[in-house]
Amino acid sequence: MTLKAVIDDATEVPEAFKSEYVEKDGKFYLDLDGSLNTHTSILPLANALRNAKQEKQALQAKVTLLESRMNGLPEDFDPHKYEELLAENETLKKDPNRDKDNEAVLQRMRDQYDQRLRAAEEKRVADLRSKENEIEERDNVIQSHLVDGGLTEALVKAGVAKEFLTAAKALLRNTVKVKREEDGKRRAIVETDLGEVDVEKFVDNWSKSDDGKPFVIKGQGAGSQGSGVSRPGGETNPWDIKSRNLTEQGRIIKQDRVKAERLMRQAGLSASQIQVALTVS
Repeated sequence: MTLKAVIDDATEVPEAFKSEYVEKDGKFYLDLDGSLNTHTSILPLANALRNAKQEKQALQAKVTLLESRMNGLPEDFDPHKYEELLAENETLKKDPNRDKDNEAVLQRMRDQYDQRLRAAEEKRVADLRSKENEIEERDNVIQSHLVDGGLTEALVKAGVAKEFLTAAKALLRNTVKVKREEDGKRRAIVETDLGEVDVEKFVDNWSKSDDGKPFVIKGQGAGSQGSGVSRPGGETNPWDIKSRNLTEQGRIIKQDRVKAERLMRQAGLSASQIQVALTVS
């Protein structure tokens, strides 16, 4: 008699074998005490089931890996084209000139980059030089306007004779400086022992000093003959303020510079004024 492994009704089993069954979930199972796994007809099935489970797990792992790789591929991915590209890449790797060609391309790119850098630097330097020249030219114009213009205006206002303006400006120009204020504006000033002084105030004080008085028009004015101031021997001093004569001054300087210097000293001109007069003439 063959005993069934699983039965639905216990009455189907002879009374002598009922003790060999165990009831579970409304059914009756043949209790073999673990010998089922070693049964000659069951063991191959159990091994096949275990192998099938292992293969299923391995296949599931491969499917998961393939799905993760496929997620990054475009929809029009062509595996055959991919294989061709791989083969072409392998061919390129075996090409002995491949690295040389790449190095040549890289060197050309480096040369072009260096050339652009040099051109940019040269342009920057040229632009900077142009800007510096522009600033220098502008500063020179400002300097000339403030210094020369300011001196001319101040000298005329102080009463300096027209024929002495050039000499007076040459004498005073180096004492005038251009100062830039905090608001960016510039003004001409003269640094004295008492501090900074405007050009007009400085020239006014200078015109009243011993150095400046001979440049100022007084009495009969420049070029006037007047009664003249005679020196011993009937000599008239053309540099004396009362007998000033520019034509005579020029004549004496050209003919006898020693005599001209002596007459200028007698007229009260300072050493700097004498030097300027001799230089201008």
